[in-house]
Amino acid sequence: MPNTSIPYKQVFSAIPAPVIMLDTQGHFAFANKAAYQILPSCIPLDDGVSCTPPDWLAAEIDTFLYHTKEEHTFEHCLTLDTGPRHIQFTLTRLDQDKRQNGILITLHDISRHKRAEQALRLSEERYRMLVEHQSDLVVRVDIEGKLQFASPSFCLLFGIDEEQLVGRELCPIINSSGQAVMKEAMQRLDCHPKSCYHEICSQTLDGLRWIGWAMKGVVDEKGQLEAIVGIGRDITDRKKAEQEILQLAHYDTLTGLPNRSLLQDRLSQALSLANRSNATLAVLFLDLDRFKHVNDAFGHQIGDLLLQEVSRRLKSCVRATDTVSRIGGDEFVIILTSLIKCSQAGSIAAKIISSMSRLFQLGGHELYSGTSIGIALYPTDGNDVDTLLKHADMAMYQAKESGRGTFKFFSPEHNEKMLQRMQLEQALRRAIEHQELSLDYQPQIDSATGSINGLEALLRWQHPQLGLLLPGLFIAIAEETGLIIPLGEWVLRTACRQARVWQRAGHHQLRIAVNISPRQFQQRGLIPMIDTILQETGCDPQGLELELTETTLMESPKEATALLKALKRRGISLAIDDFGTGYSSLSHLKHFPIDRLKIDRSFVHDLTRSREDSAIVEAIIAMAHRLGLEVVAEGVEHPDQHAILSDWGCKTCQGFLYSKAVPADEATALLATAQYSIEIPSALTPLAKPADD
Repeated sequence: MPNTSIPYKQVFSAIPAPVIMLDTQGHFAFANKAAYQILPSCIPLDDGVSCTPPDWLAAEIDTFLYHTKEEHTFEHCLTLDTGPRHIQFTLTRLDQDKRQNGILITLHDISRHKRAEQALRLSEERYRMLVEHQSDLVVRVDIEGKLQFASPSFCLLFGIDEEQLVGRELCPIINSSGQAVMKEAMQRLDCHPKSCYHEICSQTLDGLRWIGWAMKGVVDEKGQLEAIVGIGRDITDRKKAEQEILQLAHYDTLTGLPNRSLLQDRLSQALSLANRSNATLAVLFLDLDRFKHVNDAFGHQIGDLLLQEVSRRLKSCVRATDTVSRIGGDEFVIILTSLIKCSQAGSIAAKIISSMSRLFQLGGHELYSGTSIGIALYPTDGNDVDTLLKHADMAMYQAKESGRGTFKFFSPEHNEKMLQRMQLEQALRRAIEHQELSLDYQPQIDSATGSINGLEALLRWQHPQLGLLLPGLFIAIAEETGLIIPLGEWVLRTACRQARVWQRAGHHQLRIAVNISPRQFQQRGLIPMIDTILQETGCDPQGLELELTETTLMESPKEATALLKALKRRGISLAIDDFGTGYSSLSHLKHFPIDRLKIDRSFVHDLTRSREDSAIVEAIIAMAHRLGLEVVAEGVEHPDQHAILSDWGCKTCQGFLYSKAVPADEATALLATAQYSIEIPSALTPLAKPADD
């Protein structure tokens, strides 16, 4: 059985009603204690052992599945050690998210009913004696539905004297709407006077109770129906169990909100009503901002409390007629019906955002969250369930891209961009498997000698339709979707494998730099993953350098420091990439066990034209030297830039002046040359006066 069967199993184990669960193959998967007591020799005693049902049951299961009915009821007589027993079996599908998860079988021992039916053919006295001593409800009515007899158990349950019952109509007693049921039963029994079964909810002295009625026709000598005998049993416990199953199938267990399955059903009904009444309807798609950070910082228990409190706040922001649902994780969907103006949806979205921005006090912790909301309207943005949900989802992503904590209405223009993005995401998922990815290597040059002292591994994607794609076009997508984890692992493994090739060729001092994304750095298994790759590839960790951005390190400085120290203990070099563009504090910087600072190319680009950039670069180099750090300058394209950087003591330069990023075989050829020949101008070009001075 799928994992979704676990909550079912917990429910079934606790209820008194005998139940059996079959897996999707029609094999026994679980039976509770009550079922074992009824069928001790027909089902396996070992919990979790899947076995084939007996032939008579397998045939009924096949009939049930063939006719694709929601429910199938049949009777079967079993010969057990205790004698023959008549069992009524009810087969019900266990569906969740439109997937069949198995079959539920409820068992009802009707042996007593069968014996009672036999006893009815005996004398009135023997019949009365039998009925008066059993707990089941027994009634006899004429063809007009008037009582001829009722058992003491029936009188006790409904609080009516037996003498007052004779001649009264049965239907108003058991259920005011039971007239239709009784009429249907009489029609069926008049044509086929065998038996029929109905379940009716009745108001009794003990409150509302569900009674299962087995009805049999009594015929005269001419074969004409003259009466109906009904035998009832309290099935309230079984109905409660079925309701719990329904709750599990259609409601979120954590928040109690409708789940995706029920949402789709309600949205479908709302669309039908809106179509008939020519009304406007809105679908709001919500995603909590920074929910992962809450789970990581405070634990999943606090995360669950947050989801529950969010659910309460959402319901307080909408009308009772609207639907608030949780469709998974930190995603919620709201259906707003009967809107007078489209702007109402925006007003409610703003109200929700305001509510979500307030402080949450959960389990002794104070925290802030927030939400981004996408809105799709009927009929302008779609007229079916799937389209509206998809467009609301796309609008939500637009809201996140706009800075989070806001809402956006769906727009066709943005839809086109999102479709392209989604297509790129799907293609990226297949890129590794289809061997569409590769690494190019850009040399890092010793500014004094011109020799190659390192190479930076840069990812390339040869898209089958779009051609060669650089990381700037897809890394952000990979980061958002989590694809950066397998992608980053592939990059690191490939770079280490190539580094080992060069190490074996004698380039032992060569340093291979690999970028580590923020999400990679935050994953708990980073160190074990790196250890595994180093072991598999045989790469000397002294030849590996990991590049991280300032922003990545400053997300959690204490944790970052501990992680960096663990990497340093393995002999791996560490560098801060794009230095100068982040927000690192010097007080933290001096505690990070790093080896190099990489000056961002944006400062190097205007080095000879901007006094501000020139001052920043010079200050970074001087600061790095005081901290005992090396400096790497990126984006060097002109000899003047090289000359200035070299004069200021920048040890390593990287850029198109020396080489673009090239495939591994071309990089191997470059390494064979040992060094570049670079002509440095004797006189530097004077710095241009900045335009804003």
